[in-house]
Amino acid sequence: MGLINLNNEQKMVQNEVKKFALQEIEPIVQEIEKNAGIPEVIFRKLNELGILSPIIPQEYGGAGFDTTSLCIIIEELSKICASLGLVVAVNNGLVAYSLMKSRNEKSKTYLKRLGNGELGGFDIDFDKNLQIISQNPLKINGRSRFVLSGAYAKFLLLDIKTENGWSLYLIESSDKSKITNPYLLGMRSAGIVDITFDNLEIPDDFCLLDGTVYNTTMEETRDYFNLCLSAVGLGIAQAALEASIKYAKERRQFNRPICEFPMVQEMLAEMKIRIESSRNLVYDAAIRYDTKEETRMAVKIAVTASTESAVYCGIKGVQIFGGYGYTKDYPVERYLRDAKALEVLGDSPIKLREIIARELIS
Repeated sequence: MGLINLNNEQKMVQNEVKKFALQEIEPIVQEIEKNAGIPEVIFRKLNELGILSPIIPQEYGGAGFDTTSLCIIIEELSKICASLGLVVAVNNGLVAYSLMKSRNEKSKTYLKRLGNGELGGFDIDFDKNLQIISQNPLKINGRSRFVLSGAYAKFLLLDIKTENGWSLYLIESSDKSKITNPYLLGMRSAGIVDITFDNLEIPDDFCLLDGTVYNTTMEETRDYFNLCLSAVGLGIAQAALEASIKYAKERRQFNRPICEFPMVQEMLAEMKIRIESSRNLVYDAAIRYDTKEETRMAVKIAVTASTESAVYCGIKGVQIFGGYGYTKDYPVERYLRDAKALEVLGDSPIKLREIIARELIS
């Protein structure tokens, strides 16, 4: 018996998402990457299956799935299209989670909108160049970079530093002034954009979190999003391994397949070892959420191991493919680019190790 024991419902979710990803996404994944955009019909189908915002309670139109099921969904989608996996991670790990933690009555309305198939965006740029024109009412100018899912979002959650400290605000998509699409190394289809605001006025009742509640809630939210990112990394790593195995069996040099070469075998074995280690860490952290155990250390270890495994498997995948791995004829170059993006969009491995170390010696 393995360390990860999925229940019947979780196995059913896994099978359904895997089937959907292979049938609906894999045939168009190259087009998605080329166009740097995911067709709206994909989000609509995901919502019909209940896997676009699965952690939202049923009373708000969601499926009410547990965290383990969410990680399963993100991993299976990320095996085929990591950008799509990231959009689902943002919609749940950042947007839905923040709304569920907020005591603002408006959060219920926006949870229902997510449950009805809308997507939310989230600003992760704490160095944003925003100018507060007035405090009452709050009015801002300036640019926010790295708005996750911003290209697809009907509304945004935006961090703003006022005279009273950091707060989290709701922004309707109609209030967005100007969107620009940066040229990204990886996750090009995840809808990551820059948004420039021009005299944006935000009503007081659109503040979701402020004061000390903001600090504690956003720390919890960051951990939950990191767990979602670890599932994305797990999917990328698994996809890189499977592509490398297939290619190593087909590619022949010196009258034999390269999978018989000791160097290739060593790389494949190390990829597998890192993936299985990461998978146990990721789902251990997810189960801790579901059983309401302590998660802070588990999440940080899981996301560190998973994202680094994804990068490692991407690098070794390109190496196994040789010159072909450097071209867009095969997907391994995309796996590597997407994997590197995870180390930027979430907490960096260096920062995570510092936090882990501080907790160990405190």
